[in-house]
Amino acid sequence: MAVQSPSTLIEGFMEALAPLGFSCQVRHESQPAPHKGKPLPRGECAVYVFTLTKSFGEQTTAGAHRALKVGKAGLRCSARFQSQHYSPNAAPSTLAATLLKTNVLWPFIGIAALDANSVRHWIEANTDPDNFFLTDVDAHLLGKLETFLKGYLGPVFEGGTE
Repeated sequence: MAVQSPSTLIEGFMEALAPLGFSCQVRHESQPAPHKGKPLPRGECAVYVFTLTKSFGEQTTAGAHRALKVGKAGLRCSARFQSQHYSPNAAPSTLAATLLKTNVLWPFIGIAALDANSVRHWIEANTDPDNFFLTDVDAHLLGKLETFLKGYLGPVFEGGTE
């Protein structure tokens, strides 16, 4: 499993929501490498987390299971969820585009060489996506879930990049 203790994260999120007067159900799914993007389930939104795999991460300074990217896909954002993060041309904030433009971090995360033709394969082979799903009824809490997971997981690629 890529994200360590997803049930603990979900429980922590529930505890953080309680004083705000909110509650919800969060469903977790792990996609171990090698993986392929899959569609966002109908009627659900998600926060996705890309982490280094255990075997690849153990060979890097970043370490096994290190979160690279945390993001969200709304109810009608299946393309964002399924495919955009694997393409450097889909949007500037995709994992693929970010990896290519932040080569200053390549030694930290164990990349020797990468280009637009190889980035998809690198992501599929060396990262484990974890998805935290909310139903349409709880979609208003998607931003809070993303913020919570970013805070707890401290992804490498958040904030400004070059």
